[in-house]
Amino acid sequence: MTDDIDSPGVQVWTVPLDRPPATVAALSRILSEREAERGDRCRFENDRRRFIVAHGALRLILAGCLDVPPEELRLERGRHGKPRLAGSSDLRFSLSHSGELALVAVTRHREVGVDVDRLRPGLPVEPFAERFFPAADARFVAAAAGPTERAERFLRLWTRKEAVVKAAGARLAQGLSLKVLTDAESDAESDAESESDADADVVRDPSGQIPGAWSVRDLPVPDGCLAALAVAGAVAPSISGPHSVDEL
Repeated sequence: MTDDIDSPGVQVWTVPLDRPPATVAALSRILSEREAERGDRCRFENDRRRFIVAHGALRLILAGCLDVPPEELRLERGRHGKPRLAGSSDLRFSLSHSGELALVAVTRHREVGVDVDRLRPGLPVEPFAERFFPAADARFVAAAAGPTERAERFLRLWTRKEAVVKAAGARLAQGLSLKVLTDAESDAESDAESESDADADVVRDPSGQIPGAWSVRDLPVPDGCLAALAVAGAVAPSISGPHSVDEL
C-alpha cells in the first residue's frame, strides 16, 4: 500500500500502539541509536513500548515508499525539531501519537503535518481558549452544551492548529492564534458536526509568522480521539486511507 503515492495525494496510516512483546522487540531492532535512546528516556515502560512501535512503524512505512531497508533510513531534525529524511528525498511525512494510537501521514513534494490527541472532558479548556485563541475560537468553545462537547470543540481546534504548526515546522506558540475553522463553523450557534467537517479549510496566518496557505481537515479516528491533517497549499489533496500498519 506504499507504492501509490502521487504528488497531490496523502497517505494516512493508523498504528495501534499496544502490540505483542515480539512485535515490540522486532521493531526496536530497526530503530536508530538516537531513537532507542529517546525511547529509553520514557518514564514508564508502557510509554517506552508505544514509542518503539510508533517510530518503528514510521520506518516501515517510509521504507516501503522508498524501497529501502527500514534500518537504513537516516532521519534528521530541521527547524524547531521537524523530522525529515536526510538527503534530497521529496518524501514528506508526519507522525503523531497519543495514548494507544499513532497516525502517520506521507506525501511527496508538499509539507504535511498530522496531529491526534485523546479527549479529556475534565480539563478546564475555556480559560486557555480565552487567553490564547482568537475570539471566535473562544466563543466556539464556550458555546458548547456541556463539558464534554466543550472539550471536543477545544480539541478539534487544537489538533488543527498543531497539524499546521507541524507541517510548517513552526513553534506551537505561533499557531495558537491561527483561525482554523470557517466563519460558519466557528459561529457559536453552528453545529460542530456540520457537513463541512469533511471538507478542507484553507488556513493563512495574517501575522505572517507561518507563511503560505495550508489545507486543513479533520481525520476519522476511533471514539475518544480527534485528529487533523494539514498540507501546504490552498488545494486540498486527495486522501488515501486510513491504512492500517497491519497491511505492511
